[in-house]
Amino acid sequence: MSKLQARNELVVNAPIDRVWALITDIKQLHLVNPGVVSAHGTMNQLNGTRTCEMSNNGKKGTMTERLIELEPFRKTVWTVVEDSMGMSKMLNNTRFCFYLEKVSEHRTKIINESYYQPATIFASVLNALMMKRTMGKIHGQILSNIQTVLSK
Repeated sequence: MSKLQARNELVVNAPIDRVWALITDIKQLHLVNPGVVSAHGTMNQLNGTRTCEMSNNGKKGTMTERLIELEPFRKTVWTVVEDSMGMSKMLNNTRFCFYLEKVSEHRTKIINESYYQPATIFASVLNALMMKRTMGKIHGQILSNIQTVLSK
C-alpha cells in the first residue's frame, strides 16, 4: 500500500472545466510540470499512457506513466510504468493525483498528492531526509504553474 508523501492545494480563479482542460492536455504538460521538456501520448483516457522527456538538475531521461484512475472534471491518478532516471527503482506503488473541487462558477480548488513506498532502506532514508520535501516543492511549483497558465 502506498503512503501519502506530499500534498498541496490551491484555489485558482478559473472554472473547473478550464482547469480540467489544462491538466489533461498533453501539449501543455511542459508548461505545468517542472522538468518535463516534451511529452507525447494521452492524458484523458483511462489506462492511456504518456511518455515525458525529462530534464532535472541537468539529468535527462524519460518517464512513462499510466492513467489508472479517471473521473472527468474531478480526478486523475497516474502511476510510473518505467523510467530511465531511476525513480521506479527507488519508489514502489507510485500514485500522482490531481483532485478538482468546484468552489464557485469561476473558482476551483486543485489538490495535488503523491503516494509511494520507498523501495529500499536507502530510499527510505533519502525520503525522510529530502525526497518528501522535494516532492512538496514540486507540487507547489506545479500548482503555481497552473495558476500562471490559467491567468493568461
